[in-house]
Amino acid sequence: MTWLPDALRQEVEQMLRAGASDLAVHRQTGVARATVARYRKALGLPGYHTTADSPACRHGHPFPQHLGRNEKGHLICLECKRIRVRKKARANYTPVQPDEVAIQRAAAGDPPDRLTPRERAAAIRQLDRRQLSAAVIAERVRCSRRTVHRRRAAA
Repeated sequence: MTWLPDALRQEVEQMLRAGASDLAVHRQTGVARATVARYRKALGLPGYHTTADSPACRHGHPFPQHLGRNEKGHLICLECKRIRVRKKARANYTPVQPDEVAIQRAAAGDPPDRLTPRERAAAIRQLDRRQLSAAVIAERVRCSRRTVHRRRAAA
């Protein structure tokens, strides 16, 4: 761990135990954020630790509306936890691939009852490459001519 003068180390520890964020400690003391994080870890405090008398979490979400406890009993901000869960879910997202058979059927003039917007756009692109008019494409894909024009402009 990085060596700090005793007075500065005590100030950092006191601020961390009071629930200050790493950024707040860095701004007030001038100690590097990485060093503050190492001290927080050495003290056994989680990164989102806060106190019950804090007006808000380190990200500014107001208490007591967002105040909760984690499985270890530490006070946490439920809004920050919700945001972390959403970010994790977004990182694992893979978009659904369009159905190639539905696209081929739409291009042939026999579209299924319901095409997804992505499938409709792919069918319009495919027919547009054949240089068909917007009216013919709209009739085959069963959409309006305006939709064909919008898809052409977006491509």
